[in-house]
Amino acid sequence: MTDATPFLMFEGRAEEALDFYVATIPQSRIEHVDRYGAGEPGPEGSVRLARALVAGLPILASDSFVHHAFTFTPVDLVHADL
Repeated sequence: MTDATPFLMFEGRAEEALDFYVATIPQSRIEHVDRYGAGEPGPEGSVRLARALVAGLPILASDSFVHHAFTFTPVDLVHADL
């Protein structure tokens, strides 16, 4: 069996979402948050990449510094033919 880790992309609200998941879903915690620094592509302090467990399952999340036609990863980008 192949493991897959969901990757959630936000425009500036990744940490807020993870905080909400951790506060409301048992067996959840933020394991690591890597932030953009001064002079890097994303806004300083925004989430470059975060690892969390949600209901005991690993997820990754980030804040995209590129503006998209969506503010959260659309379902059609999540779907993969396996």
